Amino acid sequence: MGNSFFMKRFLTTLVFAALFSFGLFVPSVSHAASLSADQVNSILGVLRAFGADAPTVSRVALALGSAPTVSNVSVSDPVAQPAPVPSAPAYVPPPVVDSPYTSSGIGYDISFNTHYYPATAFGFAVVGVTAGKAYTHNARLATEFSWARMSSANSPTIYLNLNAPYGSSATTARLSAPRACNGNLFGATTTSSSAGGTFPEPTKCAAYNYGYNAAKDAYAYASSQPYVAASLWWLDIEDANSWSENTAINDQVIQGAIDYLNSVNIQVGLYSVPYMWRNIAGDGFTPTESLGSRTQPVPTWFPIGIDTQIGAINACRRRPSFILGSPVWLIQYELDSTAVDQNIAC
Repeated sequence: MGNSFFMKRFLTTLVFAALFSFGLFVPSVSHAASLSADQVNSILGVLRAFGADAPTVSRVALALGSAPTVSNVSVSDPVAQPAPVPSAPAYVPPPVVDSPYTSSGIGYDISFNTHYYPATAFGFAVVGVTAGKAYTHNARLATEFSWARMSSANSPTIYLNLNAPYGSSATTARLSAPRACNGNLFGATTTSSSAGGTFPEPTKCAAYNYGYNAAKDAYAYASSQPYVAASLWWLDIEDANSWSENTAINDQVIQGAIDYLNSVNIQVGLYSVPYMWRNIAGDGFTPTESLGSRTQPVPTWFPIGIDTQIGAINACRRRPSFILGSPVWLIQYELDSTAVDQNIAC
């Protein structure tokens, strides 16, 4: 009994000494609550080292305001700690898809009827997969693409001619899927000045399917050719091909082609003359591009006619895209009326 009394006095002295060491003379709840978990555990560790029993350790822990009830405190775990609050995940910005072309690099576009190749070496090349319109094939694609790959600093990219669904290419199979049009593929006949005749007007659903399948057909052809592959394709939108007088029909053709190429992880850009784009697609159309979970603007490429290299560089910097909010990646220009089309990367 006498030994127990002296032991309690001794342990009390130890507690006060520990509190003095932490700058807390009065062991009230308000002061003790300012102790850190490590400090409390240090005090309790000293008590256990000098033989304090579990009830004594529990009472001291409660006096220090470190546990709500005695049942939450044990010798092996003297201080009950609150569950950690999960932190918010770090913000990761979406990846930016940059132009594959080196800025200020000089390049050429090569088509099915190109016979006079530019001198090598050069910065980049864009090779046509079609023979001037949708659902036709450039028979020289493999040789032109191989030549471009060996002659240019950057990997070649591809362009695809597109048009609205008129004439023999507008088959039921090409207009009826992937979207279900419920058998409604054509409306009343209409006259298209660019098509040069009167044709059944496709519905918007059928127009989307036509563009989707045109890109699918071109992709299948390119994939069948040896060593032909590109991660960026351009859609050539010009009034030399057949287009509807209803811009909403044309918009669906364009969007369908973009969607198919995106589905096979190919980025899409748009080539057009700005005034032609307005006539074909209309001022209010902004095509959408989605690669994986990323939605991003569609880059553009347009010509400025006969000009100098300096003029093309200035066009990169000063001329806005024909689609609001879209970046300009390429400017096409000619040195004279007989020159091969030349391009500069912005």
